[in-house]
Amino acid sequence: MYPLPHLPHTKPPSHNLHLPRQMVDLVLGSVFLARSLSSRILASFGAFESYYITTLPESASTISWIGSLQSFLVVCVGIVAGPLFDRGYIRALMIVGCFLIVFGTMMLSLSTKFYQIILSQGIVVGFGAGLVYIPALAIISTQFTTKRPFAIGCASSGSSIGTLAVSLVILGQHKKPKSATKKPLFDLRAFAEIPFLGFALSLLLIFLAFYIPLFYIPSYAAYKLHINEDFSFYLLAITNAGSFFGRTVPFLIANRVGSIQTFFFWAVAAVIVLFSWLGIHNTPGFVVFCVIWGFISGVLVTAPAAAVAHPTLSPSMSVIGTRLGMSWITAAIGILIGSPIAGALVDLKTNDFLKAIVFSGSVMAGGVVCLIPPVLAVVRYKAPEH
Repeated sequence: MYPLPHLPHTKPPSHNLHLPRQMVDLVLGSVFLARSLSSRILASFGAFESYYITTLPESASTISWIGSLQSFLVVCVGIVAGPLFDRGYIRALMIVGCFLIVFGTMMLSLSTKFYQIILSQGIVVGFGAGLVYIPALAIISTQFTTKRPFAIGCASSGSSIGTLAVSLVILGQHKKPKSATKKPLFDLRAFAEIPFLGFALSLLLIFLAFYIPLFYIPSYAAYKLHINEDFSFYLLAITNAGSFFGRTVPFLIANRVGSIQTFFFWAVAAVIVLFSWLGIHNTPGFVVFCVIWGFISGVLVTAPAAAVAHPTLSPSMSVIGTRLGMSWITAAIGILIGSPIAGALVDLKTNDFLKAIVFSGSVMAGGVVCLIPPVLAVVRYKAPEH
């Protein structure tokens, strides 16, 4: 962990609370469950998308708003959840978030109209997952020191497990004490820092493209490659399987090369893979694409949480939750509009996905360019001597 200067005659800040090693390991396990509940909701929407296209009268672009709104809320709510985490309200966030996810899912099972689906799945589930998403990442950043990137990768690799019981018990008994110092929910001064501004803009563009393959893999397989419907859904499962390894394997070396450098390398790889999608015209090639994109998506969705903990992006440990929420709000904007734009570019009547693929690769490339300033700042950074 990057040490903070000693401030005499002041109350120790809440972020200096560190748990015993055994409890830290349990926190990692609980966050594994929390992340599985929040992030897998996003990763599985491609299956819903393909099903809704065949059962609802709305267009593909309109249907995409369900997943986009849900994804937007998952990361957008972090602008409030992050500061509340910094103030010590993680138990309340977990309880309310878990309840909303369960309630929204139950209401989805009763929904038959588009507006009912967008209310239950898009808004209620999205908002609940948002209350869980950022705090689950932030607690790892504050509790793990030398192996933070790998810890975040492990916590993010959870499969779909529908419970937060362990999370509530562990985090409830060892939650951060509520801070006596009032902290702003939104710090506009952060956007005056070139590294943080570049990082935020890169997330906007990267996540503008990020969910396009995940949302349209089943549709591309069914309409473009004429793969049977059952196997097209398996392709999404294959993609998510690749994501598991992407969330863990690269971070074994991230402690040596750096989290943001790892993020940059795989963002470049994402540009190459997205444009290579243009040359795929058969089932074996598309299966390989799904595996590779799944792996890369696992890196891209995990690396920002570790990268934002660096002093060039978060000056102190006490603002990690706030800075993480602020950076993800820009990603939320990209998530909100990316898939509907792609849906408007896709022509299912002629099975034409060309414009959507070019769009996703181009904006991902723009995200790589914006990521250069924060990468350079991290490379040039020298830790202060104490």
